[in-house]
Amino acid sequence: MCGSSKTPTVVKSDPVAEADAAADTAAKAANADAAARKKRKAQSLLETGAGTESLLAGAGGKMQLGA
Repeated sequence: MCGSSKTPTVVKSDPVAEADAAADTAAKAANADAAARKKRKAQSLLETGAGTESLLAGAGGKMQLGA
């Protein structure tokens, strides 16, 4: 006879649990990436001085539109 007479072990898995775990891991990675992009964008805006002055204040000193 060839090989052993043992039957192979069957690995039982729960597809729903595996899908949930994969979705959770993907969400964490996406959130980390989005947070990193947001932080880089904010840092870039601070370095360039963008957002330090109101658009209305730069337009002749007006503080309200239409006034």
